[in-house]
Amino acid sequence: MSDTELLMKSAAELGRLISSRKLSPVELAAATSRQIEHMQPVLNAYIDVYTAELQHSAVEAEKEISGGNYRGPLHGIPAGLKDLVDVQAKVTSAGSAVLKNNIATADATIVERLRSAGAILTGTLNLYEFAFGISSINSHTGDVKNPWNVERMTAGSSSGSAAAVAAGAAVMSIGTDTGGSIRMPAAACGITGFKPTYGIVQRNGVKDLSWSQDHVGPMCRTAEDCALMMNVIAGHHIADPASTTRILPDFTSKLDRGLKGLRLGLPSDYFFERADPQIQAAVMAAVDTMRSEGAELVEVDMPWVASGRSINVAILIAEAFAVHETQLENSGHLYSDAVRQRLFDGSRVTATEYIHAQRARAKLCHQMAEAMAGIDMLVTPTVPVQTPSLADVRPTLDRPTPSAGKEFPMFTGVFNVTGQPSISLNCGFTSDGMPIGLMLSGNAFDDAAVLGTAHAYQQITAWSGLTPTTCI
Repeated sequence: MSDTELLMKSAAELGRLISSRKLSPVELAAATSRQIEHMQPVLNAYIDVYTAELQHSAVEAEKEISGGNYRGPLHGIPAGLKDLVDVQAKVTSAGSAVLKNNIATADATIVERLRSAGAILTGTLNLYEFAFGISSINSHTGDVKNPWNVERMTAGSSSGSAAAVAAGAAVMSIGTDTGGSIRMPAAACGITGFKPTYGIVQRNGVKDLSWSQDHVGPMCRTAEDCALMMNVIAGHHIADPASTTRILPDFTSKLDRGLKGLRLGLPSDYFFERADPQIQAAVMAAVDTMRSEGAELVEVDMPWVASGRSINVAILIAEAFAVHETQLENSGHLYSDAVRQRLFDGSRVTATEYIHAQRARAKLCHQMAEAMAGIDMLVTPTVPVQTPSLADVRPTLDRPTPSAGKEFPMFTGVFNVTGQPSISLNCGFTSDGMPIGLMLSGNAFDDAAVLGTAHAYQQITAWSGLTPTTCI
C-alpha cells in the first residue's frame, strides 16, 4: 500500500487496522512523516513539526498495543494541533511574532486527553494570526495553500489544520471556531469540520479570541472520525467556567441512525438567497440524496437570521480587544497591520453597543430555538461564495483590505452566536474543481445527531473519500 493510499484512509479505518495488528503505528507514523516532508514545502500547513516525538510516540504505542494495552480507536493515530493549543515545553505562537517566544508550561487539557487516548502529536499547524481572520494569509508564518489548488486559499483561521488533513499530512487535527474557522477551511479543503455545542469541549490551555463564542473541535476526513475525537476531547474542566457539567453522550451513538424519518429544515430565507449558483446546486443535490434515503424536508421561515453575522462580529471584536489590550500596549508594533486594525476597531465598541449586541444575541437564540422546534437540524451551504485565490485575498499597498472572501463567514457565524452544533462536509465540486461545503446545524447538545446525519450522508456518497491531486 502506498503512503497516499494509507494516509487517505479515515482515522476509524486506520484504528481498526491497528487494533487488529494489520498496521503498525510505527509504519503509520513513518508514512505521515514522509507525507509532511513532501507536502510542507508545497502547502506550508505546519509551523512546527514534532518529528522526533512522532517517531518515539509511535514506538511506544506499538509496544503498548503488542503488550495488550490497547487504549481505543485513536491509539497510534497522528493528530495535528492548531497553534493556539499549548503543548508543554513547545512554543504556542498563535501564528504571530508577538508570541514567537511563548513556551507553554503545561499541556492544554485537550492535549492531555489526546495523549491519554494514545493519539500521536504531529506538530503545530499554521493559522491566520491570532485566529482573527478568514483567509490563509499570514505575513509572519507564511500563507497556507489549498491542496486542491495551491493558488487558492484554504480559508481561515484553522487553515493549516484543514490543509494537513486534506493532504494526508495529519490523519486528524484540532481547530477552533469563533465565526466559522473550523467549518470554512473544512469546506474549502473538502474535509469534515465539526463545531460542537458551545461549552462541550473545554478550552483550558487554548488561546482566547472571543470567549463567549470560541469553540474547539475536530477536523477530520469523516464525521465518524470527528465523533471518535469528540469522545476523547469533550468534557468539563474547572479552569473553563463556560464548559458544561452535563453528562455527555457517546458521540458515536447515532452513527447508525441513518436518514429515514429525520426532519431536516431547509431555510427559505438568507442562506440559499445569497449562495453562488454552483454551491446552491450542489447543496440541493445533497438534499435530494438525503430525501431519497427517507429524510423529510421541512421549509423553515427565518428572515431574522440575516442579523446573525453582524451580531457575531460586534461581540467578537469587542471581546478580542479585551483579550489583546495589554499585548497591544506592550507589543502593538509586532502585530500585522490587518489584525492590529481589527483589534483597534474593537476598542471603539462602547459598553452600550456591546450590551445591545448581547441582547440581540439572546433574541436570535430564542428565535432560532422556536424555528427549530420539531425539526432535527438545518441544512444549508457552509459558505456563500466560491474559494478565492490567494492573490485576491492578499493585502497590497493599493488594496490593504481586499474584499475577496469577505462573505465566507456569513452563514457559519450565525451558529457561533447561538452556540449550536454545526458541521461542514464535502458535497461536490465547482466547475473548476474546488470542494463545496454542506453545513448541518442541530439543536443544542444534540451533537451526536448532527454527527450521525453527516455520517449517514457520507456512507451513501463518495465525496469524503476523494484525494487532491497535489498529494499523490
